[in-house]
Amino acid sequence: MSTETTTAPTIDRIVVGFDGSEQSTAALERTLTLAEGVGAAVDVVTSWRWPLTWSTLPVANTWSPLHDAEEIRQHAVEVIERHGSHTVDVTTRAVEGGATEVLLGTAADADLLVVGSRGRGGFRGLLLGSVSAACIQHATCPVLVHRGEDTTTPDTTAPDGRGTIVVGVDGSPESGRALRFAVLLARKLGHDVRTITTWQWPEALNRDEPPFDHWSPEQDALSTASSALDAAEDLIDDDVQVRSELVEGPAAAVLLEASRDATLLVLGSRGLGGFRGLLVGSVGQECAQHASCPVVIHRS
Repeated sequence: MSTETTTAPTIDRIVVGFDGSEQSTAALERTLTLAEGVGAAVDVVTSWRWPLTWSTLPVANTWSPLHDAEEIRQHAVEVIERHGSHTVDVTTRAVEGGATEVLLGTAADADLLVVGSRGRGGFRGLLLGSVSAACIQHATCPVLVHRGEDTTTPDTTAPDGRGTIVVGVDGSPESGRALRFAVLLARKLGHDVRTITTWQWPEALNRDEPPFDHWSPEQDALSTASSALDAAEDLIDDDVQVRSELVEGPAAAVLLEASRDATLLVLGSRGLGGFRGLLVGSVGQECAQHASCPVVIHRS
């Protein structure tokens, strides 16, 4: 049994970045739907700052970035009203500062930070914008990266209305905490959980001649992942269906394929192969870049 803390995770406050782009509008709408399901308050944040090239402040009655930010904030209010989230406690505000700085500061005591994969300044060729990339690297809470070009959320639920949350599990403490977070979401949203543990045969070994009679990388991966599965055992009951799979192949490729029709992909910030100096592992970065569904990088 894992010795990790058994304190149940909570989602009481969600911060979402909004800059008026299609990506952030889709992220806001996703956040409102999520907040309705989990009973969380939502803090919608728009950042602004004076252009560094200005040597003096503008005179009265002229354009200012604050006016622009207020217009964007008002657009967020319109999105919220159109969504009709009457049961969600929502606040909107414009905060001076760089986008990354403002979002990280505002979400310092939040339970979840939601960002679009690209903002207004993103280049079309970039799959993940600089702000969202910085947030998944440095936020102190889980970060949800919402992918999608429009505000239409695809129907990824089964005929019985239950969606699937895919979780990457590799036995690391981070993946255990990510699984606990995913189970919490599944319980509140009425979804199922599908855990994926990957394995690969070492290239240096002859597949037909294992070095030990009773050893295989498949069994090694299964035993390694068991500690992460144990970490969420106290949260799993008849209300949450958890299905575990062991799949051969590169971790990122397997997870991307497994989450193709999922409602959410949840990953720990670093896996067993991560170096301590890396804030987010290569698998998490690749999935945040390429997944077809929203991705949560769980940080704790």
